[in-house]
Amino acid sequence: MHQPPSLAMATAGRTDVGRTRSRNEDSFGISEDAGVALVCDGMGGHAGGDVASRTAAEAIIDFVSEFQGTSVAPAKIGPTGQTDGVPVADVGVGSAVSVVRSAVQLANQRLLELNRERGFPDGRGMGTTVVGLRRVEPGDRLVAFHAGDSRLYRLRDGELRQLTRDHSLYQHWLDQGGRGPAPQRNIILRALGTMPDVDPEIGVHAVRPGDLFLLCSDGLTGMLPDDSIAVILRAVPSRSLDEACERLIALANERGGHDNITVVLARFTEAV
Repeated sequence: MHQPPSLAMATAGRTDVGRTRSRNEDSFGISEDAGVALVCDGMGGHAGGDVASRTAAEAIIDFVSEFQGTSVAPAKIGPTGQTDGVPVADVGVGSAVSVVRSAVQLANQRLLELNRERGFPDGRGMGTTVVGLRRVEPGDRLVAFHAGDSRLYRLRDGELRQLTRDHSLYQHWLDQGGRGPAPQRNIILRALGTMPDVDPEIGVHAVRPGDLFLLCSDGLTGMLPDDSIAVILRAVPSRSLDEACERLIALANERGGHDNITVVLARFTEAV
């Protein structure tokens, strides 16, 4: 029976306050040992957007790391999940889905508790988006998860593809045919910390040697079109992941830097 190649995961991440904000409410988290990386874009301003993003990132990374390599009862992928041709019934995939869903729900509960301690009713106070990936051993698949408008992209054979769909009023307007006045782009429909229940959108994707994944907040995509992002990512073989992160942030700032900017890159290569 053919065994899929074992893939190694290399990562890098950077966050920047941008040109116009006084506070950085973005956070990112990486654990190569647990095969997980994520970006959170906090909201709430003085209500604690920076606390929300940091709390959520730490909670998810810690939870996934704790359950690395353990057997967890498989969870179903929601109706919006994309399997990308990967059998969801696979025990490893099912366990990874269960772990990330539980991790996101735990982070949501922690933020709700913090908001309640500060006197905010549900739906008020601080919250955060999240986008993340968790590799499934031996590394030829990954589980993607997100809530909000932070995005996951994949560069494969020079082609950049957005793997997530924004949970935003603007995206909903586009999906309905774009009739009538366009709503504001920054109104999101799903986030952590705002309501008692959160349903992260989860997808399973095949991974090939050479695949490069980008996780980012809307501070990047609001400043740079996908074509500009792709140009920088295509040059990764000749520059390090750290340099690519720095270049993406620098270019977003050159184009205005109207928001906090956070990028995480994860590259998969055949293990030596």
